[in-house]
Amino acid sequence: MNNEQLILQIITPDGKSLRATHVDAVVVLRKEKRFELGSEIALLPRHASTLIRIPIAPVRYRQGEETTYVAVGGGFVEIKGNEVLVVTPRFEKIRPDDPAPSLKARQRAEQWRREHKEFQREMVGYL
Repeated sequence: MNNEQLILQIITPDGKSLRATHVDAVVVLRKEKRFELGSEIALLPRHASTLIRIPIAPVRYRQGEETTYVAVGGGFVEIKGNEVLVVTPRFEKIRPDDPAPSLKARQRAEQWRREHKEFQREMVGYL
């Protein structure tokens, strides 16, 4: 791997992980008050070190001509050097042979968002 590529690692608290090398770009949706809701940020090699809060949404990464989609259950992204670390409660990598991988990732994220809202309503003392 050269200095012009990223290493992407997605991990969950229960130990599930995904690791991709030779990544050209990672695109995430950010969840920060100072940015318009729904704005994306592309993480490229030699990106400044950054910590980003992300919502329940798809993440995509590119390796050469191939784009891979991953539904992510919210969390944080840290980029340091040429390593991108996503810490999330859950994720699902969409199969590359899926006919519409971006749609499948969006649908999975929307399902998780609905489940999250239902869980919040059932919590005792949640405001």
